[in-house]
Amino acid sequence: MPSWYRHVSRISTIGALICVGVLVAFFSLFNTLSENADLATSYSDNIKMHHRGKDIGREVTAAELAVAYQSIKTEYYNLALHPSTSSKWQLLNTHTDGSQVSLLHHSTDTTCPYVRLTSTMPGSVQDVWDFLRLDNWENTMPNMDPFYEGINILGEYKHKRIEMVLARKTTKRLMTFGKRDFTFVSVSDQPRKEDGAWVSGTVSVVTDQIPRKDGYVRAFQDSIAFYEPLEDEGGEPRTKLTIVFRIDLNDSREGGNGGFVPMWMYVKTVGSTGMLSVQNMKKQLQIIVNEKLATSI
Repeated sequence: MPSWYRHVSRISTIGALICVGVLVAFFSLFNTLSENADLATSYSDNIKMHHRGKDIGREVTAAELAVAYQSIKTEYYNLALHPSTSSKWQLLNTHTDGSQVSLLHHSTDTTCPYVRLTSTMPGSVQDVWDFLRLDNWENTMPNMDPFYEGINILGEYKHKRIEMVLARKTTKRLMTFGKRDFTFVSVSDQPRKEDGAWVSGTVSVVTDQIPRKDGYVRAFQDSIAFYEPLEDEGGEPRTKLTIVFRIDLNDSREGGNGGFVPMWMYVKTVGSTGMLSVQNMKKQLQIIVNEKLATSI
């Protein structure tokens, strides 16, 4: 087993930051929301047809978690990663450093689009991989997300060479919007066969063993991430990071209490919030890389 495979705890930090960015943007666009009340109502009616999160049994097992992840992985490949979808992505934002944020609506669920972030990150694949580890969040997230509240590791599992961590992340209240509760499985997958790129993923899960947290709105996020090594530039390693994800900050499942964040607003702002998150992550990674170089001299 490769040494990197022991580091199994990560989720898309960028995706978590985008959740915050969306809420900030929502507050700043409150007047626009009022003017688009019909759109918000339409979203609310439509979202009820789609239930987020993969259902698993009361007794959580590694096999069930692996099935939930493989289901999301297959869905992402067929609907968002397949070569036939390449021309359907809409470029929302680009940076002079080559970073991009793109959006894909798919007819199977028009209420929750796919978002793709691509960027060249400072540091090796191991550096970027470690940066996203859940057990590093207490150090990394407060510097990037002022609304980060905490992470609770609920269990670690392994099934057929796939290693998984079950966790709950919570965020603080923002203005008039409630706290969020994300319950998910963070997965270290096998390297991609065609090029050896490292692969991680997350999938929101729903189980009676982990009920909604009182005082929070249950939110959902799924993702697939790819880490590709690039040739050193000026003697420093670099990594191409690609993250494809979907986020829903509302709880449409039975017994949920909504959330009141309309998807049209998310689509309107994810280009800017996504790029801001990418740039923040690059800055933090550069600090870590510089510190490592300084200590090695």
